[in-house]
Amino acid sequence: MVQYQSIYRKWRPRFFEDVIGQEHIVKILQNAIKLNRVSHAYIFSGPRGVGKTTTARILAKALNCEKGPTEYPCNECNQCIGINTGQSMDVVEIDGASNRGIDEIRELRSKIGFAPTEGKYKVYIIDEVHMLTNEAFNALLKTLEEPPKQVLFIFATTAPQKIPNTILSRCQNFHFKRISVDEITYKLTKIADEENIKIELPSLRLIAEKATGSLRDAESLLDQVTTFNEEKISLQEVQEILGIIPHKLFLELMQVLISKDIEKGLAIIGRMVKDGIDFADFVQNMLIYTHKLSLMKILDKKNFSDIYLEQEDQRNLEKILSTTDADYFLKIIDELGIISDKIKQHIYPWILLELLIVKMAFYENKKNAEIADKSTEKNERTVIQKKTSFPPPGQAKTLGNKESDILKGNSSKNEKEQVNNIDIEKIWPKVLGKIKKEKISLYAFLMAKNRVYIEDNCLMIGFRKDCLFHKESLEKRENKEKVETILKEEINAELKITCFIDDYIKNNEKELETIKLNEKALNDQHEKIRTTKKEEKSNDSEDLAILEKARDLFGGNISEE
Repeated sequence: MVQYQSIYRKWRPRFFEDVIGQEHIVKILQNAIKLNRVSHAYIFSGPRGVGKTTTARILAKALNCEKGPTEYPCNECNQCIGINTGQSMDVVEIDGASNRGIDEIRELRSKIGFAPTEGKYKVYIIDEVHMLTNEAFNALLKTLEEPPKQVLFIFATTAPQKIPNTILSRCQNFHFKRISVDEITYKLTKIADEENIKIELPSLRLIAEKATGSLRDAESLLDQVTTFNEEKISLQEVQEILGIIPHKLFLELMQVLISKDIEKGLAIIGRMVKDGIDFADFVQNMLIYTHKLSLMKILDKKNFSDIYLEQEDQRNLEKILSTTDADYFLKIIDELGIISDKIKQHIYPWILLELLIVKMAFYENKKNAEIADKSTEKNERTVIQKKTSFPPPGQAKTLGNKESDILKGNSSKNEKEQVNNIDIEKIWPKVLGKIKKEKISLYAFLMAKNRVYIEDNCLMIGFRKDCLFHKESLEKRENKEKVETILKEEINAELKITCFIDDYIKNNEKELETIKLNEKALNDQHEKIRTTKKEEKSNDSEDLAILEKARDLFGGNISEE
């Protein structure tokens, strides 16, 4: 009985051209061989299954091929065949995880000085090199600094950050990237055709997505799927075998979130619990799915190449994109991100998804309420801005019919006259006293006012320009309603509050400032006159004293003539 060879071993690349997704590295290595500029040490880093060890073997073949060194190894000579089968004496593969100590590295160093047995180079491929101990790395330093001409080191690792800088600085570093879904799908399609595997393209696409950038994982998954059914393998069978959550389930949940059908959403979650779906995995995939939809919406694209759906499902998805705002998708992404952090530690993870359905059902109503509040506040400010300047109460001008109707509401003429005749100066201190007891912050805002009077069935509260913060604080709905309620208790009538920046106060301030300046100038002038008279009086006193001394000395009388 011939031993079965797995797909990933059978289809391992043997030429540089067969390496998928790493064209940037392949080109450099081929040019290095062509120009005879091959380094003595390389570090191949990157995720698992992306071609690090495979590329190392192809490089070893290219250097030791009987027709080389050549960038196109023949795979037919003894050296190439020996390397492909792992039987070459000149290519040594070491597992860094199981040979990580200093003793193993010392043994390796003791053999480095020997010449190659058959080929031109002795190549040491150390896999998972980051697992070596610090002592083992230190033992390699001297060899890496001055290696023999015929020796080449290739270090493969999935964690380059764990390699000491002293090693990194002595090697050429190549980072192998994850292989794209399209590239993996292309390779799987080629394998399926060659191996006569009957499988649909959407199924291969799902396998490529499940592999998350690792071609070796994708080939192993394909190998696993082919043993399930000798006939044609369906998409549903692939999903069941690999535990892949179908995109249709994401679409159903998205439709529930958009339509706000809580009952149907809870039924879907219940079905998922019954089917034993991994909710942590589901949330991660739902996050990716919603992210794709948000990008389609934002970029105004309807490209479903990454999401395989039936025709009817595609139409439903198009309807979702056309009727849903981008910010709703972004809100779902935010909520899924929060759930993703909590779900692994939650005893009943499906409850978090049930809460998501309920929360998103009320999100739109909450958003509309916030928009309505902002619109109402904007309209109120617009009305206030139309009356930015008011004359003194006794000189108020009559408003136009339209503005007058807005301020008066449905009040009758008699009621208006009755309210306007209220002496607000007597009532206002009582209102302030009650407000001070109930809400001290509101009392502080009102104390910053300059004028209060009644006009057109409204309580007009004027503020100086530097009291804009107090004005805006008083204009908040809860504060206005509080003042209006207390005011109604005092006057037994309804008055709407209107706040404004009072230009009249500003003009009065200018006049008052002018008067103050004039008074100051007059006081300065009077003070100057008083000082002058005082000085003159002082001088007269000094002259009289001198005259008196002269009289005492010489005798005689003092005369003013």
